[in-house]
Amino acid sequence: MIEPHPATLSASPPQAGFQQMTALLQVIADGQTQLAETQQQIRSMVERIIAAIEAQAAPAPKAEAPPTPKIATYEQMYGPIPAPTPLVTPEAPPTRRHWLMRWLVREEAR
Repeated sequence: MIEPHPATLSASPPQAGFQQMTALLQVIADGQTQLAETQQQIRSMVERIIAAIEAQAAPAPKAEAPPTPKIATYEQMYGPIPAPTPLVTPEAPPTRRHWLMRWLVREEAR
């Protein structure tokens, strides 16, 4: 059987195609609406996650360190430091002359 030329077809088949096209476009529009809602939900979740990460990444205020105790000095622990005693060096005993030295000195004295 030979099919008729598309221009000679009656008006009813294009009406059926138009209804199918309308239904398809409606499904696509509903899908896009649902997709937009999902994107909005994802965007708000991502913003909350970013805010939480930034809050964790912000440096915490430093707690003030307790003052360090000062180290006591000797005078604070044991009292004033006494004045040092003068250093007395003992005099060396006279050196004993070597026999050769004595002999040379005697020779010179003569």
